[in-house]
Amino acid sequence: MPILRNLLLVLSLCLVSGVQLVTAQVEYTVLPGDTYARIARAHDVTLTELREANPGRGEALSPGDVVRIPQPMQLVRVLDASQAGAEVHTVEAGQTLYAIANLYGLEVAQLEAWNPSAAQGLSIGDVLVVGAAPESANPASLGAPVDASQSLPALRQDTLRALLMLPFMLEADTVDGGGYSAKTNRLREISLEFMHGAQWAAQSLSDSGYTVALRVVDTEPDTLGVHLWGIDDLQWADVVLGPLRKAPLDSVNTLLQNSEVPQWVLTPQNPAVWEKHPLAFSMEPNPSPGMEALGALAAQQHAGDTVMMLETRGVDAGLEQAFRRGFLGAATDSTVLQSVPANAQFAEGLIAELDTSKVNPIAIPVGKSAQSLYAYVQTELQLADSFPVHVYGHPDSRSFEFLERRYLDRADYTVPVSVGTLWNDSTVAGQIEQFRAAHATDPSIYGFIAFDAMVESARWQGLPWPLPAQAHFKLDWQWDEARARFVNEHWFLETFANGGWEPVR
Repeated sequence: MPILRNLLLVLSLCLVSGVQLVTAQVEYTVLPGDTYARIARAHDVTLTELREANPGRGEALSPGDVVRIPQPMQLVRVLDASQAGAEVHTVEAGQTLYAIANLYGLEVAQLEAWNPSAAQGLSIGDVLVVGAAPESANPASLGAPVDASQSLPALRQDTLRALLMLPFMLEADTVDGGGYSAKTNRLREISLEFMHGAQWAAQSLSDSGYTVALRVVDTEPDTLGVHLWGIDDLQWADVVLGPLRKAPLDSVNTLLQNSEVPQWVLTPQNPAVWEKHPLAFSMEPNPSPGMEALGALAAQQHAGDTVMMLETRGVDAGLEQAFRRGFLGAATDSTVLQSVPANAQFAEGLIAELDTSKVNPIAIPVGKSAQSLYAYVQTELQLADSFPVHVYGHPDSRSFEFLERRYLDRADYTVPVSVGTLWNDSTVAGQIEQFRAAHATDPSIYGFIAFDAMVESARWQGLPWPLPAQAHFKLDWQWDEARARFVNEHWFLETFANGGWEPVR
């Protein structure tokens, strides 16, 4: 087997005019008995990475075939926190995090956020960051106080500098047999999908006249607990995408909380983890407006009638209240909302409430926590198929595979919807074709998230050039006074009819 060249791939994709995507591959000549899986293991890459480097090639390999091998990525930090000018402290005998925090007038949580590896213990001579670096040429310095003041971010209008923080886990330990754990492999695959989505957006933005610099760092520490990113990376950025995992997301969110650098939360996380920073954004929509719209629709479609709401008063009690608010806001005096007691498994006495002489509207505002309730209602209504019904459900229920198409059609099943790829839109289709040409596959949900976050970030530059179309997420930012931040409230309603989902007109 030929010896591969030692390649270093630094994922700092700086675009001065157009997009310069950095790649590193070597060629390998197939030997007798080689398979994709064997070649991937021998060269320390995942099977997915190997296939992406060889698009269009079939499963069968023959001796003499040439296969391209992507090289493991080594993400390097540009500077250490101390080199970036941050104030530091050298640990002395007997000192604890609490004592050091008191010495500099800090909270222990802030000290841990600046020094993630310190949570594993301190040793004499350790160097800790105890103060952010002074303001640099970046106008969005970490030291600058931020006031969201009900205004979306206003980013610089020259180069959009995006920092992508992903768990590539380059220093992960192997398991028995020399491979990596399923968790490590999956995190790497997800990280690549996010990175490909960001690169796709950078190319699309460049085609529209924007200048983009994309830097990618590994959020996971090496075997000594040292992180491969530093405060200097955050100071460089105009916008931060990630991290994905809870602990680094919490740390970065804390570091950014007094800055003007917006941060994208790319995966569902408890708001307590990421709402310290007033300019942290999630594309996940606030569910209450969607449920209010559903309640209003039910009141309008069944004016003068009674709508039954299966009410659990459990984890989704807030959504039940939102449905009620929407309903009462649109109902006439003769339109009634009847609460039917239910739990996460069933609603006793539901059938007894139905009337064969008219359409029976039924609302189920609860979500995934009550999948058994949805199954119960479907079974009961299928047994009582002489009752005309119209069912209003939670957005999550659209993905419940056990709900049968025949039942959805009969029930005129209606739900709020927040996302959707407009495959029939020629602009969106053209953008996706660009991704297919680069990766021989469609974007995953993670690719769509990164793409749409990058496009929205470019919108905040306020430049006069046209933007690529949002590929999957639609965004309607509204100020939430209680949370003191912008939240996405984009919703529309769809009904299952004629064998498929149709927009409510």
